[in-house]
Amino acid sequence: MTQVPFLLIAMLSALNYTSREELYFPSQANHQPSFLVQPVAMNATPFSSINPRPKLPVEPDEFDPREIKAYYDWRNDMFFREFDLTGSGSVNFMTARRTYRVWLDEFGTPVVLTVGDPVFFWIDLNGNGKFEQELGEMFKDSYEDGVTGNEEPYDNSDLQEPPGPGPEWSPLPHGGFKLPPCDSRFGC
Repeated sequence: MTQVPFLLIAMLSALNYTSREELYFPSQANHQPSFLVQPVAMNATPFSSINPRPKLPVEPDEFDPREIKAYYDWRNDMFFREFDLTGSGSVNFMTARRTYRVWLDEFGTPVVLTVGDPVFFWIDLNGNGKFEQELGEMFKDSYEDGVTGNEEPYDNSDLQEPPGPGPEWSPLPHGGFKLPPCDSRFGC
């Protein structure tokens, strides 16, 4: 029993060489870096190689003079609006929103009730008069909450590929039915 207090006294005396503050907050003057730790240079912009996503403009109000054309496409049940935001005379921004209800008025003109905010946005970033999906000029807003920054580039390239050959199938002989084994009693 005398050995346990002796060990306790030896451990406490070893701790006396450093103050309580140095035990928890060691001084940097006596700090020796480990050979396992290497200094690392931090880049101020760690993702500088990634192109920043363009900020989409807010869709102008209804009957805005920059609106060139607005139409309902019955094939995909969407309402499209085309705009000239720069005054160049060509369409450089377009939106599409889902429709809620469509009917024809007494003159045969479609009347369209739409969802409040667009689901698709197109913006001509390079000014060539075309919306090029492969250049990241088409965006979708899954939440349909307006331009809030949660829009993401839309990639429909998988829909543009030609259909594959389809499954390989050939009919089995006799329409897939097996003939019963031959029995001499039945005259095979």
